[in-house]
Amino acid sequence: MHSKGSPVFDWNSLPADYPALYELLNDSYEHLYSAATERLAVISGISNGDAVVDVGSGSGLSTEIVAHTVGRSGHVLAIDPSIAMLKRARERVYSCPVTFHKGTAEDIYSISERGGFLGCDQILSSFTYYYTFRDRLSLHRSVYAVLKSGGKWVFNLTKYLGQMRIAGNEYNTFGEIYVDQLKSTVARYGIDPGVQNDETSGQFTDTDWEAAELQAAGFVDIEIEAWPLPLAPSEAFRFTLDGFYRHGSRVTFLPFLMNIPIDQRIELMQEALTACADELDSQPPPHIANFVARRP
Repeated sequence: MHSKGSPVFDWNSLPADYPALYELLNDSYEHLYSAATERLAVISGISNGDAVVDVGSGSGLSTEIVAHTVGRSGHVLAIDPSIAMLKRARERVYSCPVTFHKGTAEDIYSISERGGFLGCDQILSSFTYYYTFRDRLSLHRSVYAVLKSGGKWVFNLTKYLGQMRIAGNEYNTFGEIYVDQLKSTVARYGIDPGVQNDETSGQFTDTDWEAAELQAAGFVDIEIEAWPLPLAPSEAFRFTLDGFYRHGSRVTFLPFLMNIPIDQRIELMQEALTACADELDSQPPPHIANFVARRP
């Protein structure tokens, strides 16, 4: 099973103040980025003295948590494709040595080799996997090659606005409520909503797909956790509108809307969200999938 993920977004096309916005989002939405990293650190067993690679480290929110967990005797390699994010990350104060490097997931082996992280204890990726990685089987194999025997690969699959099967159970079934409302909203303005995104292939919608990719790369003891976000469904949509859609880094549920100027597109999406917020929030909270896989 060879999978191709979402097209890789050019994070350097974001505005220069995006790192500040990224951190404001974390503060405004129940410290979501921080909480997700803290959970991954717990289930991966990161401990004092470990060497950890933080893939997609952003402005350093996740790196700061990992550094605190490994303590002064640990060491962290922070990799991110955004120059602006890395600049902000370097301004933070960490409780252990941190090596920063610009790059993508495709570069993880070469960067780890140059930084002295081959044979590291854990590799972590929080809230970046869905957006950044294209060839996932190759990624898993690269991670496998960087880890020591017994090392762990921990990441989250953050598709929380649409239906997802996690370890055999369905989550986020509220997604169609918003899509139906969005179709109705744009139609009132004489806009053809076009065809909805087709995500029926299993990629990002069923954790069994990801588990098979991990197994194909050689990983064992694969554990999958359904983790509820600390947000109501309407807040999760608003979080994504504020953080990603507004900057053009995500396509909408209705790809045709990408042909509309971004300000108008956001207004339509916000109007639809306001109209169905109460119905959305009558549903259970959104969930993401946390993965832990061990190199034998």
